[in-house]
Amino acid sequence: MIGSLRPLEWSLLGLAGLLGLLMAVILSSIGDEPQWLPAAPVSAQPSVSVQAAPALALQDLAATWQAPLFSPDRRPDRVVGKVRVASLANLTLSGIMITGNLQMAMLKQADGPALTVRLGQTLANGWRLEHLTPQYARFALDGRTQTLSLYGKRLPLISHPREPLP
Repeated sequence: MIGSLRPLEWSLLGLAGLLGLLMAVILSSIGDEPQWLPAAPVSAQPSVSVQAAPALALQDLAATWQAPLFSPDRRPDRVVGKVRVASLANLTLSGIMITGNLQMAMLKQADGPALTVRLGQTLANGWRLEHLTPQYARFALDGRTQTLSLYGKRLPLISHPREPLP
């Protein structure tokens, strides 16, 4: 049976024998000792000098947060009380009430209680409710305006087959 092997089978058998011999060498731990390089001669270490940052008084650094950094029209943020002026990003318009004398917007905070603001009143962060319609509320602060829309899903128009659409 061994004499009837083809040349390809003989080469595969030889390859299997070589791989078996390689596995035996690896498992016998031959050549496991590390080959260390000779020790380097000891030389004097270069001296390192550490420079400390200059100490400045806090008053000398005041210009860094008051003066323009990249834009010539940059100014410090306006502060209302101890609350920093922010956008209305964390508020959602949840309702609008418009009656004879009363015009009021109901707002939901992302991380707090619900708020109600009458037309002309100012929120704690400085934004003033300046315009109110049944669909949206417009707030203003320092010449900027931001509009919050009332979110409402629209239902599809359903009609009777024999009645015309409006």
